[in-house]
Amino acid sequence: MSGKGPQDSGRCAAGVSVADASEAIGLSKITVLRRMRAGQWPGGRSGRKWLVNAAFVRAVEAGLGSPQFDIEDFAATWMARNAPAAEAVPA
Repeated sequence: MSGKGPQDSGRCAAGVSVADASEAIGLSKITVLRRMRAGQWPGGRSGRKWLVNAAFVRAVEAGLGSPQFDIEDFAATWMARNAPAAEAVPA
């Protein structure tokens, strides 16, 4: 892995390994890793290991039971809701 992508930005607090997240969500490990490296899913690196935000994984697991659940829409909403607020730039 090249190490590109979000570093541990606080979004992976109480993180779950990529393997555990992929098993829980039902997607391949590479798909989970790609989404995180692209900044589409909350998570980051802890040393050499990538961790997925545990609360996100639990929320996705809960949503998977709903036929209307779309993981990509959910992830985009999650990321927008949990994005750090932009600081005001003085004029």
